[in-house]
Amino acid sequence: MNTKRRHGLFFAVALLLVIAMAGCQKADKPAEESAVDMNDPAWKEAKTTPFAPYPDTVTYSVGQVAGNYTSLKGTPYEKDNATNNVWTRYIKNKLNVQNEIAFEANDGTDYQQKVSMAIVSGEIPDIMVVPDHETLQQLYENDLIEDLTAAYEDTASERIKEIYDSYDGRVLDTAKFDGKLMALPTTEISHGPGVLWLRKDWMDQLGLQEPKTIEDIEHIITQFVEKDPGGNGPGNTVGLVIDNEQPVGISGGQYEVNNIFALYGAFPKQWIDDGTGKAVYGSIQPEMKPALAKVADMYKKGLIDRQFAVRTSDDRKALLTSGKSGSFLDNWWGSWTVADSLKLNPDAEWVSYVAPQSEDGSVTMFTGKPTSSYLVVRKGFSHPEAAIKIASVQFDYQRYQEKDEAVLKEFEDYSAHNVGGSPLAVNIDYYDAFYRNVGIMEEALETGDASKLTSNLDIAAYKSYKKYLDDSKNGNQVDANAWAGYTSSITTAKLVNNSNIKEVNPIFFGSTRSMSLKWPTLMKMELEMYLKIITGEQTPDDFDKFVENWKKTGGDIITDEVNEAIASN
Repeated sequence: MNTKRRHGLFFAVALLLVIAMAGCQKADKPAEESAVDMNDPAWKEAKTTPFAPYPDTVTYSVGQVAGNYTSLKGTPYEKDNATNNVWTRYIKNKLNVQNEIAFEANDGTDYQQKVSMAIVSGEIPDIMVVPDHETLQQLYENDLIEDLTAAYEDTASERIKEIYDSYDGRVLDTAKFDGKLMALPTTEISHGPGVLWLRKDWMDQLGLQEPKTIEDIEHIITQFVEKDPGGNGPGNTVGLVIDNEQPVGISGGQYEVNNIFALYGAFPKQWIDDGTGKAVYGSIQPEMKPALAKVADMYKKGLIDRQFAVRTSDDRKALLTSGKSGSFLDNWWGSWTVADSLKLNPDAEWVSYVAPQSEDGSVTMFTGKPTSSYLVVRKGFSHPEAAIKIASVQFDYQRYQEKDEAVLKEFEDYSAHNVGGSPLAVNIDYYDAFYRNVGIMEEALETGDASKLTSNLDIAAYKSYKKYLDDSKNGNQVDANAWAGYTSSITTAKLVNNSNIKEVNPIFFGSTRSMSLKWPTLMKMELEMYLKIITGEQTPDDFDKFVENWKKTGGDIITDEVNEAIASN
């Protein structure tokens, strides 16, 4: 089980004990008195529209992810801090709101612990992000958070609503209880399908055509291994690089062979609709067996890294960047994995392919969890709409509508120093964000006119991509990071956008009461099964024994609980 999920389960279980205590402490607290006069047009407009400022400064306490302000030393921003930085100044200027720090922590486990402590103490900040749905549900059941239904309708900008709509309800619905919107969810953009990355310079040297089918891929890797176009010496070129901790089953996972399994209709580690609305666990379905047999056969033929079971993450990357291997499965951002290749060998050319494809030319992918964390507002806070307005300013106005060059320069400076500083530890973006505007970007790069770019993030990227193309055209040494950015966000994004992609949407991403005790053992069993069958220690027929043991070791109990949870929602 990965670290993130383990911490999440522990966190949720702990809160089952502590939130009830917090509820007792907070339930009888009356709502705060408000000086708002709704007959005042300025207050009415501020309370019911996205971008109108408050007539008087609204102060809110917040649980905030720590910023990296030490990196600003020696810059005009070196005195910036959590309550006075480019983000807080911008939001104050737009909305007349000011943050006060209730707690501050590094992202991840540290932040989650701070959230837990705040709930235990009964001192929840006015605004904070909670790390999972289980925590959100407990906060709702103990009446600790505000209903944001009206605030969302009134003060979420049209673009923010459009962004959430791009997920077809899969995001906002997770934050609704009894028909009420109780939080603003973060969004997890589509990871897209798995993408095959190959050394195109090796393919050209050997006269190989671009791959489409699994047979094409096997042929190319066979030629790489046997004919050694990288000059590694006989027997030293490695086949397909894959992960040994997560060889399959994670949306957006690196070095995973999900595309091969999808050819057989297998979706490991996903809770899939069986056609009747009930969830079944993809890793124990019969489609897994032929998929495992195919990957095991590729390993036996030397088309998969013979030592993959003992490689570290650094080992895998080094195989690719050093030229020992010319093939791996990743995602649209896989160019960043091999960007160092250009530093070691400027002639190395990595190219992406949406493959292997089915007979109809399609690639099937399973989608990832559409949301992970939730922005909540403390019950009794006088201005719950402030959270929605801040989100609208940050993820709409600043990103798409701000045109002041001096203001944008400040944000670019912060980004260059990787500072952070936003009071809201969420992200809100379109489901198809990574390829949504690729056509507009291409047109801008061709014409030199960036006026049609809608996002300030796109404008910043345009400058980097333009320099990369100019350097490449003029024979100058290209920056490896600029190459990686252009190759992922333009070349591969366009490839994905123009491909025939079919999506399978898992129907459950949460946890159940038995998972905290039984899931680690089941995950260990599953990983051992993959490694043993792929490497030939066991045969594909041993998969049946794994399924039997999985069911008896708690899998059937958890499956029942998953379906109970689905039915209850």
